[in-house]
Amino acid sequence: MIVYLKSVGIVAPGIANWHEAINVFTQTKQYFPTPVEKKLATILPPNERRRATRVTQLAMYAAQQADTPEQNDSSLNQCLQVFCSSNGDITTFHQISQALAMDGRPVSPTRFHNSVHNAPAGYWSIASQSKTPSTSITAYSDSFSTGLLEAAVQLNASDNKQHRDCLLVCYDEIPAEPFQPQIQITAEFACALRLSLNSDNALACMNIQIDHQCQPLTALSDPAIEQLRQANPQAVALPLLNAIARQDNKKILLPYFEQGLEISLSALAANQE
Repeated sequence: MIVYLKSVGIVAPGIANWHEAINVFTQTKQYFPTPVEKKLATILPPNERRRATRVTQLAMYAAQQADTPEQNDSSLNQCLQVFCSSNGDITTFHQISQALAMDGRPVSPTRFHNSVHNAPAGYWSIASQSKTPSTSITAYSDSFSTGLLEAAVQLNASDNKQHRDCLLVCYDEIPAEPFQPQIQITAEFACALRLSLNSDNALACMNIQIDHQCQPLTALSDPAIEQLRQANPQAVALPLLNAIARQDNKKILLPYFEQGLEISLSALAANQE
C-alpha cells in the first residue's frame, strides 16, 4: 500500500518538535536526552486540560504539531484518526487499582473516564472539534507498526473522498513504579504522522507491506538515539523518522509480530522545516 506523509509531530526526551528532530537527525544539533517538560501546552479547552492525564497530554502535544500551514487544503478535524499505545493510561489504571483496595472503593469519576483506552482519542475530538471516525488500538511492542498499517488500510479502503488524510498518533508514558519490572519503558515518547493519498506538499512516499522474509530490524547509528528507540515501544518509529528527516530513499524494517513491516521510503520534499 502506498501513502504519502504530509507532516510529523514528535515529543521525546531532548526533542520537543519536528524542527528539533530534524536538527538532531541531520546532526546539526547534538542530542541531549533532557526530560520532557512536565506541563505540555495543548489545544485542549480549560476543563479538559485539567482532567487530561500525562498520556493524553503526550498524545495531544504530538497530534497538534501535525497541523501545519502547508496542509491547509484539509484541516486536521477532517482526518480519519488512529490512536495507538502499548499500555494506554497505565498510571490511571494503577490509581484505580489502589482505590479498589481501599475501604469504600473511592474511585474518582475523572480517573474512571480516563481509564478507557480511547480516552486520548476522545480528548482530541473535543479539542479539534472532529466528528470523523477514530480507532484506538494496542499491540504492545508492535503498536506503532500496527497503527501505521491500520492507518494505511483505512486510507486505501475508504470510499469517502472527504477523508483523504489520516492522523496516526502513537504514545506511551513511563509506567507507575509497581509495573516497571514488567513494563520496561524508561522514556516518554509520542509521535504523530499525517498520512494521505494525495502527494501534494508531501514529505515522503511510503510503500508499506508485511515483510515475510523476517529481515533484521532497522536500528540507528547514533548510540543515544538508539537507546531512546529501545526505551519506548512507540520509539521504534525513530529509524523511519530519521530517514524522513535526512531525505533518504531506503527501506525501513520495523517490528510487526513474528514477521516485520517493510517501508520503502522515497523523499519528496526539498525543504521540510
